Amino acid sequence: MTILYACADNSKTLLDNLTAISTILSVIVAGLAIIISYIVFTGQKRLSQRQLIVPLWEYISSLSEIDPQNPITPDIIKAVNTLELVALTCEGGMVDKVVIKRTFSQQFIKFFDNINACKIIPGSEPKTGSDLLKENPATLAFYNELKRELNNKKK
Repeated sequence: MTILYACADNSKTLLDNLTAISTILSVIVAGLAIIISYIVFTGQKRLSQRQLIVPLWEYISSLSEIDPQNPITPDIIKAVNTLELVALTCEGGMVDKVVIKRTFSQQFIKFFDNINACKIIPGSEPKTGSDLLKENPATLAFYNELKRELNNKKK
C-alpha cells in the first residue's frame, strides 16, 4: 500500500513539475510575442511616417520664391500654409521629425525669413509677413527649434 502512495506522490510531483514548466514556457512565448509585435509596430510606424515625406516634398518644391520687396499674396499664403503643414505633421508625430529636419530645414528657414521680412501683404493690409506667421503657432515653434539647433551646431 505504501508503494502505491509513493507512486501516486511521484506522479503528482511529475504533473506539478510539468504544469510549472508549461506555465513558464507560456510566459516566455507571450513575452516574445509582445516583443515581436512591438518591433513590427515600430517598423510600420516608421514606414508610414516616411511615406508622408513625398507629399510634403511636393508641397515645398511647388512653392514660389518669396521676394520681401515685392510680395505676391497668393504665394505668401501658400508658403505660410505649407510651413504650418510641415510643422503640424512634425508636432503631431505623423512624420519622422529627424528626417523632416534633415530634408527641409534650410527651405523652411529661408521661406520663414523671407515671409517675416515682408512689410505689408497686398490685399491684407495692414498685415505683415510677421503677422501671418504669428497666426500659425506650430510654424513659429518649429522655426525656433530649427534655429536653436542650427545655432548649437555652429558653436
